[in-house]
Amino acid sequence: MKKKIAWAVVFVAMCIAVFGNPLVKINNHRLKKAVTALKAGQTVTLNEIVPFEWDAVYTFSPYTSEEEIEKAIGFKSRDIVTNNVNEGMVHLIFTKGERVQAAVLGYPTNLGYRIDFFQKVTYDRKIPFTVAENNGFIDILQAEVIIN
Repeated sequence: MKKKIAWAVVFVAMCIAVFGNPLVKINNHRLKKAVTALKAGQTVTLNEIVPFEWDAVYTFSPYTSEEEIEKAIGFKSRDIVTNNVNEGMVHLIFTKGERVQAAVLGYPTNLGYRIDFFQKVTYDRKIPFTVAENNGFIDILQAEVIIN
């Protein structure tokens, strides 16, 4: 029985190593579903629409290194993805404590949405965003510039 449990643990660890963290993938899907359900003209906060627990969300420009991302979020994680592909991609990392909750990287037309803000938003700030439709995808834009 102990051998079966050990093999199950090894199998799960190998699946996570190969396919990534299932929680991150589930939260990415839940985020997409919540955001694409929004209607143009709404004003929302991320607190209202993000369907999982989070403390902070970060956005990164193209070609930001893994080391720079780790420095910005304050910890290392295998769930960090880097954008070495192109400009115009959505690159978001949601964190809770020292854990990546969601890691989004893709073109808005493929994702179905774009969330646009300045570097970092924390849960406690409740910053307003406006919702628009843009060439077939939902565009969520920070409604105002917030000085830290």
